[in-house]
Amino acid sequence: MKLNHPFLYLPTKKENNTSLIESFGDKKHFVEKVQKALGRKERYIVSSESEETTFTMGIEAAKGALRESNTDISEIDIIIFVSCTPEFVMPSNALKIHSELGGKLSTVCYDLNANSIGGFVALDQISKYLSGSKNSKKGLVICSDKFSNISGSVNPVISFCFSDSSLAFIVEKDESSSGLIDVIYYLDSQHHHKNVYPPKGYSNYKNTDIIQWDSTFDGLSSVKFAKENLEEFLEKNNTKLNDIDLFLFSQFSLKNIELIINHFNLPTDKVPFYSHELGYTSASSPFVALEQYEKNVKKIKKGEKILLWTLGTGILAGLMLWEY
Repeated sequence: MKLNHPFLYLPTKKENNTSLIESFGDKKHFVEKVQKALGRKERYIVSSESEETTFTMGIEAAKGALRESNTDISEIDIIIFVSCTPEFVMPSNALKIHSELGGKLSTVCYDLNANSIGGFVALDQISKYLSGSKNSKKGLVICSDKFSNISGSVNPVISFCFSDSSLAFIVEKDESSSGLIDVIYYLDSQHHHKNVYPPKGYSNYKNTDIIQWDSTFDGLSSVKFAKENLEEFLEKNNTKLNDIDLFLFSQFSLKNIELIINHFNLPTDKVPFYSHELGYTSASSPFVALEQYEKNVKKIKKGEKILLWTLGTGILAGLMLWEY
């Protein structure tokens, strides 16, 4: 199973967080501390004049992934569109993208919302689907989110946290030993009420609604999960920390990444972080780290091992071991 050619699409408008932090007035020093902990400097957003949506950005990302991997849409057997801010609820965005790209009639299409762990879950699902199918060989995953219109400008965490973006990648079944080795999840649903959109559900939805975000939410229970389970998870799969060639971690919080790095004494050059310059892209963030690492550092070689750790609000976290 091969994970091919992640392609990142970003809107053209790039914002520096400095002016936004200044708008917090007397609270700006606290906000600066939050920004440092998260690891933010710049982000990309859809401008108010633009008509871009998660759907249109998803089309561009899908085209890019197909082009970079030299794959024709007729070769794709399954499309998963991942978003917690989908443009359409009915029919699925995956189905509409299939139509836009001219996919074949036997393609499976569906949308998935697991918040920021969505891309991780999609890779898990699509790998198992392809492995169990006699007829399907290639899948397309598209992660697309747009938060700029629902983040507001008063919460010190989310007002400068997210980037609008879309990332797509191809998963291809082959005869090699590469692909998904193992995956485990951790659910801590007691946090279900902390970060909510719409704040009162769609039955009470207003056009002015923004994300209800608890600023005390730090995702530390997912860090604890990684600390307590990572080595045992690897041991069950006859793998040691030194065997991992690249760690693809959630790009939500630099502080949380550093906690894991320090706990396991990981080499920092194997743990890429790109939210400083790109902002946080939610469901796609570990794969953005992969895309940027391969673009700016080096290509991952066949047979190298990757460890993914990420989380979604609520919270759901996961560890995945993948052989490239």
